[in-house]
Amino acid sequence: MAEAKEKTTPVKLLYDVWAADDKRVARGTVLDLPVKAAKTLIRKGKAERADPLPGDDE
Repeated sequence: MAEAKEKTTPVKLLYDVWAADDKRVARGTVLDLPVKAAKTLIRKGKAERADPLPGDDE
């Protein structure tokens, strides 16, 4: 049975954050993260959604 791929969403970092491998990711970077991780960063004020608004994906 194939493993289901976790859904991701793009977020723009508002602050530098540290990745799991202890490497710093600079603010302003847009990352495609698993939804759960994206929601955590957004809730903590460390990131904002970076997906296009309806009509912006022309």
